[in-house]
Amino acid sequence: MKENIVRLDEFLINLTKTEKIPVETKGEIANPNNLPFLQAQILQKIYLDLFEHKRTTIEELSELTDYPKDSKILNDAIEALDEKGFLDGNLITNFRISENCLDLFSKIVKKNDYKHKKYSTNILQFTMPENFTPKLFEEEQTISELNKYGTVHKWYDYLEDFPFSLIEDKIKEYKIKPNSLVVEPFVGGGTTCISANFFRCNSIGFDANPLMTFISEVKTTWDIDLALYKKQVIKIAEQFLEKIHNYDSLKLTKGFLENMPKKELNQWLSPALQKEANLLKNLIYSIEDKKIKNLLLLAMSKSCLDASYVSFCPGTTFYPFREKEEFWDLFTKKVIQIYEDLEKVQKHNNYGKSKLINDTCLNASKYIKPNTINFIITSPPYPNDLEYTRQTRLEMYLLDFVKNMYEVQQIKKKMVKGSTKLIFKESKSEVFALKFNDVKIVSDKIYEQTKDKNWGFDYPRMVREYFGDMYLCLKIIHPLMKKNAHFLLVVGDQTVKGVYIPVCDILIKMGQEIGYRNCRKELFRMRRSTGHNILLPEEIVIIEK
Repeated sequence: MKENIVRLDEFLINLTKTEKIPVETKGEIANPNNLPFLQAQILQKIYLDLFEHKRTTIEELSELTDYPKDSKILNDAIEALDEKGFLDGNLITNFRISENCLDLFSKIVKKNDYKHKKYSTNILQFTMPENFTPKLFEEEQTISELNKYGTVHKWYDYLEDFPFSLIEDKIKEYKIKPNSLVVEPFVGGGTTCISANFFRCNSIGFDANPLMTFISEVKTTWDIDLALYKKQVIKIAEQFLEKIHNYDSLKLTKGFLENMPKKELNQWLSPALQKEANLLKNLIYSIEDKKIKNLLLLAMSKSCLDASYVSFCPGTTFYPFREKEEFWDLFTKKVIQIYEDLEKVQKHNNYGKSKLINDTCLNASKYIKPNTINFIITSPPYPNDLEYTRQTRLEMYLLDFVKNMYEVQQIKKKMVKGSTKLIFKESKSEVFALKFNDVKIVSDKIYEQTKDKNWGFDYPRMVREYFGDMYLCLKIIHPLMKKNAHFLLVVGDQTVKGVYIPVCDILIKMGQEIGYRNCRKELFRMRRSTGHNILLPEEIVIIEK
């Protein structure tokens, strides 16, 4: 890899010396990471065209950005790049690169030049890169060690997951016996189901987002033929390494490249990453063994996310010039990590089984008989205005769970309304929350804080709909639990527009009204509100049938 980079660096220097790529002497430039995404996208396109000795046209920029070619926004963005020192010239006479931008130009070319890039071959020998952290343990690990160190869990990290060890601690504290039924109403990345299975409990997990039920199902499927897995990985890798340099001449299914809105696709993925991910996906789809295919799709989608422009902080922000590890290197590590984890897991052959259901937990009674649940532990959504389908948008399109925004909306309509962007005309859960005075008080306070705003986001209603949904969740699950079974919710108090929301206390009052016994809470940890810089408790709400 290093040899290839050196050769490419020398090639770029020679190009500029021979004036095949024109260079302009200019002063200091702004930090490219601070460029608005539209400007970053245009700059990247022009630099890549200059590298290939092509003149960028307004038609090409219009097609790339989805702005009309006579759009003032588009043309202002092009002019801004000249004013900020990243370019000199115009679309008619063509552009020159500022001398201070040669390093940036080189990075963009190296990142996107899939035709000449040297891809790692570690995967062919099933070896990790030299700088990869070695295994902590060579000897056989106990189930507790597997769970504690994130075996399987770390295949796909998910925002807002709770610690792996918490599930084990609570299973032991509440004396949950093997073969007991553990339910996770908001399965997310599958933490509860994985840990429950490790400790010989059966589990059922619900999630309205099909991506999350897919991830959790793959992460709880351990009866994999590892010899066949290894064989298939090497076969796919050989095909990828052979074909990627000639991507443009291949006949491939475009799938997510055509379905995902163009602006979003380009926000998430660099031009080269779009091609790399699409080729790898096509190759994986040729695998007949469904379990192995799904494992590699998981590895591919997680690697694509980690190599993308996105940063979760806690919203969704895009940084096209931030240094990220190469997609292929990430995929190599991930498939080997999965193999090594499964080797450890298969040394212990006595586990529980999981069933993952792509539906809202408000329909739990369709899938679970009354008086059968032994234990429930979950970290539900918070009323924090985070819209989780936005954070999983890339993988939802990448893995064909959605093909358009209408299908995204249908998923959003099933989710707990912890965000203003999840509220629709037909949303009507707030009626169940309004009988609780604390909900009305909080809602009224937020209204007073926001009534003069013109932004169109109904935060008071978000709070009412959220607690209405959570009330329904507690009420619907209650008759499905065995007598004396416990329901644990890891949840944090929140602030919305400066108004403090005692989430835990409200959930406890709801539990008491429904008929749960011994409703209480215990402190789990303290967090800092990113919006208001105050400490907020995250607690475990404990209710008992």
